[in-house]
Amino acid sequence: MKGGTLPGGGPRITIIGGFLGSGKTTLLKSLLAREFDCGTQPQVIMSEFGDFDVDSEVIADERLRIMAVTSGCVCCSSRDELSDAVTSMLQTAPDRPIFIETTGVADPSGVLQAVIPIARQEDATITGVVVVYDASRKLEDGHDRHLVERQLMTADIVVANKYDLVTDSMEEIERRIRAINPVARIAIAVHCDIDLEQITQGTTACFATQPEEVCTDDEYISLTLRPRGRLDRPSFESWLSTLPVEVLRVKGFVLLEGEAGFFEVQWFPAGYEITPMPSGRWMDAVLVVISHPLSAESLASGLRHCVAG
Repeated sequence: MKGGTLPGGGPRITIIGGFLGSGKTTLLKSLLAREFDCGTQPQVIMSEFGDFDVDSEVIADERLRIMAVTSGCVCCSSRDELSDAVTSMLQTAPDRPIFIETTGVADPSGVLQAVIPIARQEDATITGVVVVYDASRKLEDGHDRHLVERQLMTADIVVANKYDLVTDSMEEIERRIRAINPVARIAIAVHCDIDLEQITQGTTACFATQPEEVCTDDEYISLTLRPRGRLDRPSFESWLSTLPVEVLRVKGFVLLEGEAGFFEVQWFPAGYEITPMPSGRWMDAVLVVISHPLSAESLASGLRHCVAG
């Protein structure tokens, strides 16, 4: 999906993709901090596969304009909503850069199909398609391989993240990526700590010209669980540790028995983090689960047993 370049100049649009839990929001937060340091006021379009936008709460800042596209995938079923959001931002604040973080089950080629016509019409520059790749996750593992490969194929830059969790050499990781995308720039990283300037400069060489339509809505589901009360930490951690293999990602906010304030929850197949939110922050107690099809009631029932008292 390479060839040619889009016209330069005008507002900047940067697309960030990558599979669930790879580190997209971590990279986005670093990019936004850089924009703030440079005195610009960035805009973000946050795509959530479910009906609750967790990541907008995570990156919330009064200097930031955020629009959320929820309840579907921006590469297919929610593509029109993405187009409307990009158009609105370019027309109402053309001097402010735009960052699009796709849901982890999105194919970036579908995102490009939505954004390129608007960028041409509004004389905007797509600086790049950045795909964050979890280097600790072998491509041959599981039946998500096709989607991960599609994401890598559409990248100008691949951030091979979580290098601290792998035993493979840097050369082996690069070889694995090059077999799929021989021309993308590759940055090996821990916590997405890379040279950010390479992401926000230049013009994408990616074009969504492949005829294949990839719709991920049929392969993945999103469940929104709302705990009714404070959770017993040991029971909740046990629930997180015994989730079925179909579950790919859990994120959200909870209240814990005997502990003050909200806690951010980030779960990946390799582990989980429960982190205190800043004092005084109020949000809904909610957990978003993204998985392959499974029994929603079984999952919800297990969480209900974690409610204290």
